Amino acid sequence: LEAELQLDRLKPKLSRRVLVLRDHQPAWHGELALAPGDPPLCLNITAYLRDEADFKDKLSPIALSLSLALPGEAPGLVLYGDTLVQAQVGDTCLGWG
Repeated sequence: LEAELQLDRLKPKLSRRVLVLRDHQPAWHGELALAPGDPPLCLNITAYLRDEADFKDKLSPIALSLSLALPGEAPGLVLYGDTLVQAQVGDTCLGWG
């Protein structure tokens, strides 16, 4: 699967408040290799909140999005599941598994 994680996606790219620790970007792109019979895949991506002095908006929620797509070389396959999942989390630690 082709995966894309967008952090603070409702803000313009230059004013996003959350960045991926590894490359200091507001998004992560990657490929997830899945095969029938494999155990569930778990991937941890560490992100951080920029310093308060670097942004003015401290009240609006931080929206994250994760999109999954089949690669172009997978004709005839269909990706099935929820297309929109929303949750409001009051904790500072989020996890996907």
